[in-house]
Amino acid sequence: MAVHWVNYDLNKAGQNYDELIKHLKSYASWARPLKSSFFVETTLSADHVRDAIRKYIDTNDDVVVIRVDGQAWASFGLSKELTDWMHQNL
Repeated sequence: MAVHWVNYDLNKAGQNYDELIKHLKSYASWARPLKSSFFVETTLSADHVRDAIRKYIDTNDDVVVIRVDGQAWASFGLSKELTDWMHQNL
């Protein structure tokens, strides 16, 4: 399993994030470090994660999916629950 960091901007005013967020939360393990980003743990490649997201967004939206190796990271202002997840999964 690998962890991917999914970052997104839905650029059209009034966009509904609910279905996208529901999809991202459907992965076996996930965390939401920032408003428009998720960590998801999956056996899928970054390409497959991106492609699965495409049905929840419009063509003018932006998505970046990066496989995270966890060798180094730092944070500020995140909850203990979130940083605990990051320590365990990254």
